[in-house]
Amino acid sequence: MLTKPIGTGVLTTALKRDLATAAEIAAAVKAMATLNAGAARAMRATGGGVHAATDVTGFGLLGHLHNMLAASGLAAEIDAASVPLFPNAVALAERGAVPGGTTRNRDALAPHVTFADEIPEPLRVLLFDAQTSGGLLIAVDPDRASALLAALEREGTPAAARIGRLARGVAGAITVT
Repeated sequence: MLTKPIGTGVLTTALKRDLATAAEIAAAVKAMATLNAGAARAMRATGGGVHAATDVTGFGLLGHLHNMLAASGLAAEIDAASVPLFPNAVALAERGAVPGGTTRNRDALAPHVTFADEIPEPLRVLLFDAQTSGGLLIAVDPDRASALLAALEREGTPAAARIGRLARGVAGAITVT
């Protein structure tokens, strides 16, 4: 589960490079100013089943996921179409507003991530995007996933998205379809 859209690194880089205005990144600023307290309350409200959580920050979504997986001995499958993105993030990634941290994340994680051929390049970039004040990435039992989604929605988190599943496999390996 993911509790905030991704793309803050690309959006703030675009602002610095005069490729976007403050108004165009307002949704990202609002999400960055939103604490993860509501997501924490939602996790407690599920009555159990949450096994791990981390905030998504400088290592990007896939970097933080890889670290969780390596520590747990699991692999994961991510549904790229389910990952919430900030408005304009894809277009700005296409225009080259990519922070250095995002590029470093991608280089470091390349051996651990496999993309389906149909995943477009800008989306690949965003999955590695170095975030500022990102949401929580939450590992939850499949039978408690609906309860967690409902609790996240009640709490009004910036996003409430089931983005994939954990799987047996090479520890830390990520497949993006």
